[in-house]
Amino acid sequence: MIVTIHQPEHMPWSGYFHKMAQADLYVLLDNVQFKTNNWQNRNRIIDRQGNVQWLTVPVRHTGHMQTTIRHIEINNQTDWRRTYWGRIKDSYCRHPYFKRYSEQLQEILNRNHIWLYEINRDLIDFFRAELSVSTRLVWASDLPVSGKGTELLLSIIKAAGGTTYLSGPDGANYMDLGRFKEESVQVVFHEFTPPVYKGMNGFIPAASTLDLLMNFGEKTAERIGIKPANQPV
Repeated sequence: MIVTIHQPEHMPWSGYFHKMAQADLYVLLDNVQFKTNNWQNRNRIIDRQGNVQWLTVPVRHTGHMQTTIRHIEINNQTDWRRTYWGRIKDSYCRHPYFKRYSEQLQEILNRNHIWLYEINRDLIDFFRAELSVSTRLVWASDLPVSGKGTELLLSIIKAAGGTTYLSGPDGANYMDLGRFKEESVQVVFHEFTPPVYKGMNGFIPAASTLDLLMNFGEKTAERIGIKPANQPV
């Protein structure tokens, strides 16, 4: 069984879902430290002028060095949802697929989530459904795991019953590959060529998958290189 592991990112880019589609099981790594100014609570879209706009979910800042992703709370004392949705609407209201997705996206934003992982989970599920990615998801915090670095990865893979680990392309820079061999876990590295396309607002590398959906709708999975579940990878 192929297992891959990644933090629950916010409004992830296309490579996130391409990697997910290559695995039998995707483990959302929520039991590690939250990283400030990373991809866990924000991502980029493109506005009508072709500029980057950040979609950001504000979080409570106290104790990040000791707080895992699972326990990061959204700062709902700010009116962030109005700004957040306003940026999406202003950027994409003229796009061919805005009406198709706007109601569902607004409904997700209006769920009044308390924890960051909750809104990330719901948005990841939204994208998975639109891209027809059927890979099973589990949370690392729901597994009996321990350790750090390579040992944590191996603990997760073993707990999940995995035999092969699908690593990101930079994994060789920080993993102890010898330990994987000792534990009889095969390591393969994710290969992905991001789509380059001419969107209505232009193009920036590694923007949120939302930009692709607003431009290409049901053809987004094909653009990313995700094949239907009944076809070989």
